[in-house]
Amino acid sequence: MCKLQEGSGKGLAEWRYINVNLDASKIFRIGIDWLTLYNFEISYNSNLYITEQVTEEYYQEKFCLDEPSYTLDSTTRLYSSGKETHFKNLRFNPNKILNGHNIYNSREIELKSALLILIKELSEKGIEINLAEAKIKDVEINLNFNKSFLEVEEAFKLLFISVPHFKKISRCTRNKSYRLMFQDETLLGNYGSTLVTVYDKTEESKKLDLELDITRLEWKFLNRTFSYYANKNEKDNSLNSILNSFELIDGIFIENTKRKLLEEGIRHLENVIKTNLEKEFLAFKKANRFGKELGKKEKRGVYRYLEESCWIFDYTLLIELVDKHDKAHKTRETKTILKNYSNRNNLEKLNYLMEFIFNH
Repeated sequence: MCKLQEGSGKGLAEWRYINVNLDASKIFRIGIDWLTLYNFEISYNSNLYITEQVTEEYYQEKFCLDEPSYTLDSTTRLYSSGKETHFKNLRFNPNKILNGHNIYNSREIELKSALLILIKELSEKGIEINLAEAKIKDVEINLNFNKSFLEVEEAFKLLFISVPHFKKISRCTRNKSYRLMFQDETLLGNYGSTLVTVYDKTEESKKLDLELDITRLEWKFLNRTFSYYANKNEKDNSLNSILNSFELIDGIFIENTKRKLLEEGIRHLENVIKTNLEKEFLAFKKANRFGKELGKKEKRGVYRYLEESCWIFDYTLLIELVDKHDKAHKTRETKTILKNYSNRNNLEKLNYLMEFIFNH
């Protein structure tokens, strides 16, 4: 396990990571990276973390404690009308509290352990919190894959192609080739209060001297959208709901991945990618037939043409085209496809990803 060594101070911020012997079972599983709680009780006897603000409309007292592994915010406003409002948020990363890093994803055991440590530290600072009625406002649920991002990038692009506001982020490789100058490392989409991202986490693992390829898929459920999915599963958004029934977290992750990524990706594959490939394949063959009738030399390189004009995605799609439209040359063409395009095996990679997710 990872070891932590206490520094000169007593707070969690003073703990530092000193050894790496990571538990793979905590890396490659569905779990929580961070969450935000509200609806809890707090009392404090220290003015160190308090700021005040006075306007014509209200008086505000804001208590804020910002640490590397958690943030505690309690704001009270007293309006000139006599109205009083209270806002309280506790955002924390149980993995960082327990291990000093977030390569792991936490489940109920780690979540409980992290809360005990956090409550104890806050008490030592003169801050008491009661989480008996706490509810979940925001949560990030993750799953890591033991694959490099480059290896599964194209499979994930199919899954993300229909995601609203789909974007990619690249990093500069400083390669002398313009084509290789930038390398994608993050895909992200936005459903409003639900965000989905897949990215390369290998570089972060290297900081822990860990020689392990990691690609992370993460869902962020913000502004109480977690409550919506909890209610769909006949649960509420209380902290106790996941502490007592953590399979709720698994179900929400799997449901969104299946419905918003996999089903939409397969629909795009069937209705767009395959349709375009067949259309361009037939157009190329038709142009060759007309050219031959006019005495022109037959053009070769139909697969290169398809690669330039379409998204091949997987070599088996080319074999399907040959089987459907060029049976007379199926043996020859299949050999050509396997020789040049067998590395485009993204359906196999997609199956791996989905089996890994749905077997949790």
